[in-house]
Amino acid sequence: MSAWKSLNRPSTWLGLVSVLLLCGIAIENLTFTDTLTGMTYHRTQTIWIVLGLMAAGVVASMDVAFVRKLSPTLYQVVVVLLAAVLVVGREINYSRRWIELGPANIQPSEFMKLSIILMLADYFDRKRANSASLARHLLAPVALMMLPVVLINLEPDLGTSLCVALVAASIILYDGIHGRTLMAGLVVVMLAVPVAWEFGVIRNYQKGRVEAWLSLDEEAVADKRSAQSSQAEQALWAVGSGKFSGRSDGDARSSVLRHLPFLHTDFALAAYAERFGLLGCFFLFGLYAAIVAWALHLADHAQERFDALVAVGVAALIFWQFFINAGMVIGLLPVVGLTLPLVSYGGSSSLTVLLGIGFLVNIATRRKSR
Repeated sequence: MSAWKSLNRPSTWLGLVSVLLLCGIAIENLTFTDTLTGMTYHRTQTIWIVLGLMAAGVVASMDVAFVRKLSPTLYQVVVVLLAAVLVVGREINYSRRWIELGPANIQPSEFMKLSIILMLADYFDRKRANSASLARHLLAPVALMMLPVVLINLEPDLGTSLCVALVAASIILYDGIHGRTLMAGLVVVMLAVPVAWEFGVIRNYQKGRVEAWLSLDEEAVADKRSAQSSQAEQALWAVGSGKFSGRSDGDARSSVLRHLPFLHTDFALAAYAERFGLLGCFFLFGLYAAIVAWALHLADHAQERFDALVAVGVAALIFWQFFINAGMVIGLLPVVGLTLPLVSYGGSSSLTVLLGIGFLVNIATRRKSR
């Protein structure tokens, strides 16, 4: 089957159109938020999207065997960059997450999301072929996951470290593990969280966000000047102001949005929700659902197990990043600092997601005919 015939399917067209619509929404939404801040983020984001689409085209045409061979090297390079950013990285808002490369700031933790997908897909494909018992081989993938998670959390960046962990866990669960192994893993996680809380692995400002969300710290919740409580409260006001069909740009400009920080990154959904309301949010969420469904469909029809694992990883990347960001904007989750895929401003984030889309297109050209 030719590559064109493989791509000329309703699921592929739906997925690709959804990606392009999200890119368009990103530029339009940033154009609006720039009128509030006087910045020009929409121009920079347009450049990143164009570069990302070009990079996705390159990945879509690459030999998958070459990609597999490079996956360990890519993982090692990103781990080195994660270590380097702690020493020489640019500090913004008390976090070292970026490495300056000329006019651009590169965030290595974003690229780890894709790197861990490729690394675990290669690992599980090889181990599945060589062994019938997966439980004996869980130590290595958990170590591969924990190393970048720890380094990212040291920046500190709880949101991205959580996203990397969830993406890796999704691949591990998809590959199949025994019930006893799964239960043992859950027990370890349940024990590790309170230990991390008590011994400083989770920073004080991160604890403040969780306490404000759970209303455990009544003083922080009552104090409207508290960063942990006010950000979430202002985001909820913005989302609620949109009601069913949204507000005019003029009304939105004079609303609480003027006082909401990180409007172009973490809280991009708040600006979108106020302008387009519940109907607009349903449309936006539907675009993400279409991309995730396309990725899972490709996993089900993939020729190779490596392809299936990569497709599941990309689906998990988009789903978990969307879920965490949307959850914190509407108050279902604490504020952890994570962008909305493709819609929020961020070159490294957008480039990572579009590279993942390139892998999906690559897989689609080699999918089974059934």
